[in-house]
Amino acid sequence: MKHETSITIGTQSFSFETGVWAPQTNGSVVLRCGKAVLLVTVVAGSENPDQDFFPLTVEYRERFAGAGHFPVGAGRRELRSSDAETLSSRLNDRSIRPLFPKGYRRETVITIMAFSGDENLDMPTAALNAASLALMISDIPWDGPVAGLRIVRKNGEFIAFPTLEQTSGSDMNFVISVAPSGIIMVEGGSCEVLEDDLIACMDFATQTAQPILEAQRAFAKECGLEKMPLVIDPDDPAELLSILQNATQDVKDALHLGDKRDRTNALQSIKDRVMTGLAVKAEELNVDISKTHWNDAFENLVRDNARAMILSGTRFDGRRLDQVRPLSSAVSVLPGAHGSSFFSRGLTQSLSTCTLGGARDALRLDDMFGSRDCNFFLHYNFPPYSVGEAKGQRTPGRREIGHGMLAQRALSAVIPEQKDFPYTIRLVSDILSSDGSSSMATVCAGCLALMDAGVPIKAPVTGIAMGLISENDQFAILTDIVGDEDHLGDMDFKVCGTKNGVTALQMDLKIEGLTMDTMRKALLQAKQARHYILDHILKTLPGPRNRLAAHAPKIEMIQVRKAVIGDIIGSGGANIRALMAQTNTQIDIDDDGVVKISGLDETGIQNAKIAINAKNRRLAVGDVVHAYVLFVKAPFVRVELMPNTEASLHFNDIQSDGGFIEDRYKPGDTIAVRILGTDDRGNIRIAQAN
Repeated sequence: MKHETSITIGTQSFSFETGVWAPQTNGSVVLRCGKAVLLVTVVAGSENPDQDFFPLTVEYRERFAGAGHFPVGAGRRELRSSDAETLSSRLNDRSIRPLFPKGYRRETVITIMAFSGDENLDMPTAALNAASLALMISDIPWDGPVAGLRIVRKNGEFIAFPTLEQTSGSDMNFVISVAPSGIIMVEGGSCEVLEDDLIACMDFATQTAQPILEAQRAFAKECGLEKMPLVIDPDDPAELLSILQNATQDVKDALHLGDKRDRTNALQSIKDRVMTGLAVKAEELNVDISKTHWNDAFENLVRDNARAMILSGTRFDGRRLDQVRPLSSAVSVLPGAHGSSFFSRGLTQSLSTCTLGGARDALRLDDMFGSRDCNFFLHYNFPPYSVGEAKGQRTPGRREIGHGMLAQRALSAVIPEQKDFPYTIRLVSDILSSDGSSSMATVCAGCLALMDAGVPIKAPVTGIAMGLISENDQFAILTDIVGDEDHLGDMDFKVCGTKNGVTALQMDLKIEGLTMDTMRKALLQAKQARHYILDHILKTLPGPRNRLAAHAPKIEMIQVRKAVIGDIIGSGGANIRALMAQTNTQIDIDDDGVVKISGLDETGIQNAKIAINAKNRRLAVGDVVHAYVLFVKAPFVRVELMPNTEASLHFNDIQSDGGFIEDRYKPGDTIAVRILGTDDRGNIRIAQAN
């Protein structure tokens, strides 16, 4: 039976329905808003008692037909997910995953299909509300609901689910996920805003989310299914529990080993000894043991002792709670790159390169609404050797794409406008070693590489990852978390910015709710760390270099009249191809007449510029022009002053030495003439110049 509900958020009206589409799922919801139609389905697999993790897959896909476009891939089909779709899937995953109960381990797949699109709606974020509703009405255990909101600030006013026009020119743009207990996920960028502005944005999102959460609860109460039971593990025999508990002191000693490798090896050795002891004792007792269950039990022992140690004020490596690991950095480490840098913080290392190119090097982005070019982009690579794993490298996964986009968003706020610096800029971060927060190392290394390449960024940017350990009324905010602190903690909070303010923010919570007071303390502690790292970076390189690398392309940008674009390009591009071949340059012209000339040879660029300016020239009275003779027919010499502009030079206006004019000039010769004005018919009057 069909069930429907609707709600208005800002200026957008959302309609949700279930009971008609995709009936063979555990839950399905159709979302409609404007022209957008999205279907969200949830399907759970069978119980697997030997599974030691929760296999959740969230997939967001768009159908190009929903906006009247053809896919650009092979066979004109939608093939692998684009980066934008991958980021959308990841955004929904991070908002939904924390709310599944710990005992639930069925394989679960959430599929979001955008069958019809609307450019004025942030469909991935809107879909989060439909995904939450699909889980709420399904028989799958889930501690929702969650509300997803796109929030921008324009002219000092916060707007939920803005249109394209409202988004343009905004100085804050965030996706915020809100559960009944509070905010659980934040992702977005801003234009060097203050920490208090971020708090205000989150406050606005929390208030706006309440009607959405209430509407979901009411809808689930009306048509939701009874939840399937969770598998409860039986009580463990005391003899087996004692083997685990006897390892407590060894675990505590291992946790005090500051080096990640020593700590990991020590804990693995303890775990192997415990698991062997459990197997022997279980055989004596004639009972079966679940390896998955006891793996979890050992991990909980490590987790509980590590968290207690940190709450007491002691970190794995002995640092203060607000202390950054040792820093090291260098620039121009790769002579063949246009710009390069090395940045390390503790065991985390990033080797970054900056490459400068012309308009044709821009990244082409295709989605259901068409194509566009991106002139600044960042690629993040996380090879297995960076964490000591013996694996081959594969194509970038969701994590790599997500980390790269976070760093790109942080740095894009300071990239100069195309009119001021008409280059395509590609940053690549190769993580050489990782022990937490490699995305923030990418921000720092990327900033250095940009400055080393001579990119005139508006201000240097740094980033830091913050953590949180919270038990009852106790909590500890950690600066510059290592990998184990991230794994065992309750929050992963990444903050990027300049000396003036925040440019990007990403937060994921593993606990229910976070007070704004705690959030404010975390932001201020992050600010201190960012400024500390910034001081270090500026000692390595005080600012952008005042010139580009010798082997970087040079670009000149000029404006021509729209009327001469066709003549510059020529029939089938013949003119522009010939000019590029002649001057060894790359020339690009947009529809507004902006011409970008790039190349490695400055002389070639200048020659191309002279040729184009000649075609774009406007004639004025008194100008002297070297005109091309087209033909001679008494009593005139017909000349071309500039492309598509001709005039006739009377024999009387030509200085004569007594010979015949017809014998002096032939087609293809040049003659210097002066512009005198126009006659009563509008023809250009010229005379030979002295």
